[in-house]
Amino acid sequence: MKYLLNLPNITSLEKKYVNKAISSNWISVNGKFNKLFEKEFGKIVKKKFNIGVQSGTAALHLAIKSMGITNKDFVVTPNYSCSANISSISQCNAKALIVEVEKDTLGIDYESLKLAINKYKPKIVQLVHIYGFPARDTFKIVKLCRKKNIKIIEDVSEAIGSTLNKRYVGSFGDITITSIRSEKLLGVGEGAVISTNDKKIFDRIDLLANRNMPFRGGKDPYWKKYISKGEGYNYLMPHLLGAFGYAQIKNFRKNLRKKIRIGKTYRTVFKNYNFAQKVVKNSKPVFWLNHIYLKNLPTNKIRKLGNYLIKNGIEIRSGFWPLYYTPNIIKKYVSINNRNFSNKLFEKIVVLPSNINLKLKDIQYIKYKIDKYLKNN
Repeated sequence: MKYLLNLPNITSLEKKYVNKAISSNWISVNGKFNKLFEKEFGKIVKKKFNIGVQSGTAALHLAIKSMGITNKDFVVTPNYSCSANISSISQCNAKALIVEVEKDTLGIDYESLKLAINKYKPKIVQLVHIYGFPARDTFKIVKLCRKKNIKIIEDVSEAIGSTLNKRYVGSFGDITITSIRSEKLLGVGEGAVISTNDKKIFDRIDLLANRNMPFRGGKDPYWKKYISKGEGYNYLMPHLLGAFGYAQIKNFRKNLRKKIRIGKTYRTVFKNYNFAQKVVKNSKPVFWLNHIYLKNLPTNKIRKLGNYLIKNGIEIRSGFWPLYYTPNIIKKYVSINNRNFSNKLFEKIVVLPSNINLKLKDIQYIKYKIDKYLKNN
């Protein structure tokens, strides 16, 4: 595949720090580079306490678990999002309250959320920013949740570095979740960071992520090391990934500028096409993934176009499968204005190559192939 959706940006710095971690003879968890990485990461999302874990799913699981959720509680998640957002709710034996998204940035629709809160009284709202765009209704959602004493888990996996009213996403939630898989804006292969300003929440997450073992060295007697205080998980990030992540942070701003340039180039080259997201007022998206929205084209024709692009070396993907269709999970669905909108997004969006190595001529070629197919079929 010549034109890839995303590529990891690996420099000599990643190799240098990983080799240093190897030379330290410590490649498990709680290494020197883990602490360096977590400290620097906190500066990006404006959070004091940060902990690296093994995946975004693990991060979401820990975040929900740390808030004492029971099987009687609802957790809000947007219908158009990654499956990990609903799987983590199920892992905690809670009930998913799926709210439809709005038509500007594909964030949770505020009016539908108000209805959901009044009717089902959820304990948590997952505030998710999609494809690099800050959710349009973020400020209103935060104000509503504060008023109703609802906790916010903010998922910035696809939008870290973007801003709304000059405020960075990741700074709004009680807990911030950032997946750092290799294809993300900051990637280590597989992993995530959990961030918060609440020391009590952080301490609970820290314990749960480290098998709920509070006696881990220092002045604690050696014989207490493996005493567990209850249910816990082996979720901490290994030292090698911490070293890789520390190197990634050094080039984060530079890579972010490349992403933004590519996103703006797509908007210019594909000016005759529709996009499912708008750049709303006072918003600075980072264009993690670029797409076209073929809302008036039959779904079977869109899928044939997708197959054609893949055969021509252009990697693409569809929109997210609506979370409401996830089987074997207790859930409710709420929408006021945009019922089943996520279904249309799943069928009509074609996500296009967005890796940071793309040049203008590459984007022009992708458009040429799409134009050619649609003209002749």
